[in-house]
Amino acid sequence: MTRRALAPGLVAVILWGLAPVATRAAVGHLSPLPLLTLRMTAATLVLLPWAVPVFRQLRPRAAGRLAAAGLLGLVGYNLPVTAGLRWLPAATAGLLLATEPVWVLVLGRVFLGERGGVRTWLGSAAALAGVAVLAGPGAVTGASGWRALAGTGLVLAGTLAFAAYTIVVRPLSREFGAVPATAASTAVGTLPYLAFAWTLPGAGLAHLGPAVWAELAFLALGSTAAGMLLWNVAVLSGGTARVSLLLYLEPVVSVIGAAAFLGERVGPVTLGGGALILAGVAVAGTGASRTPDPCPAPGPGASTDLPELGKCPHRRRSVRRPCAARAPPRPGARAAAASAVNRRPPRRRRSGPRDARRRSPRHSPRRLPAPAPRPRRARPAP
Repeated sequence: MTRRALAPGLVAVILWGLAPVATRAAVGHLSPLPLLTLRMTAATLVLLPWAVPVFRQLRPRAAGRLAAAGLLGLVGYNLPVTAGLRWLPAATAGLLLATEPVWVLVLGRVFLGERGGVRTWLGSAAALAGVAVLAGPGAVTGASGWRALAGTGLVLAGTLAFAAYTIVVRPLSREFGAVPATAASTAVGTLPYLAFAWTLPGAGLAHLGPAVWAELAFLALGSTAAGMLLWNVAVLSGGTARVSLLLYLEPVVSVIGAAAFLGERVGPVTLGGGALILAGVAVAGTGASRTPDPCPAPGPGASTDLPELGKCPHRRRSVRRPCAARAPPRPGARAAAASAVNRRPPRRRRSGPRDARRRSPRHSPRRLPAPAPRPRRARPAP
């Protein structure tokens, strides 16, 4: 992996890994609905230039899929995760968010019939065992145990919604490109939050300190907008397969950030469950036997981390930038192929008994002898 791909990929993973930490710090001063309304509105304004071309080319069938993607990704994912972080430590939430690839595999098997190998399901089982450790009896001890259990359930519900979002947004990403599809789904998913804009005056925004506003700016501009753009730059430079390995560092960044910025203590239960989750996700990711797609669909992550920028040219519409998986045809190649198809061999006539009769000497026409030359009459002598 080159430095040109490593640097933006690491920055994107760090931004996504610190998102639970910033959310955990912000929900202590602001309710989830006002927080998400401000965050998604600011992110939509930044991503709107990429979303406008999608809205212009949108077909009715794709419009329903885009609406479903916006609701699943922006409402079904962000709202439960933000609400769950009020009762759950940021380190535990970051480890739970790392199970998103497992839920993508499960939903792909249930709804799309995608088959995985033995290693895939063994890794998924190990990751789910890690979730059971994080949400087991060791996590619900104490006065706030049941709140932590409720927070765990909300975060897991958010990861399940994001897995469904990943499957729904795949055709849109292939048709319009990763960044335009994500920008359009972000704009559509922000509309339900605008219905709660009336809660902003009573949210106490005037009493928020500079640290809370910095956290909101980080979530909107850093994690949602800049993280996605930097991730696509890294993938275009280094490839999807290599750069996607950086996603395993995301829960590690969450645990380190929670300990550094929030002072959270990481106990043996968190370390054991996190180790099981990371090992299970790594085994499931390496054991998935799927045919590589020339225009890959969005990959799992704690944010809308879609792996390719632009539009695939061998889909329904043509674009200026060719896809890296298929080279453009040579000049005149399509015309030569069309002429080869239209050039048909001459049709041969089947021979039969009638043709044999025509070629036999008995039925051949008689040739009359050539007339004899007429004798010339001699001229009399003068």
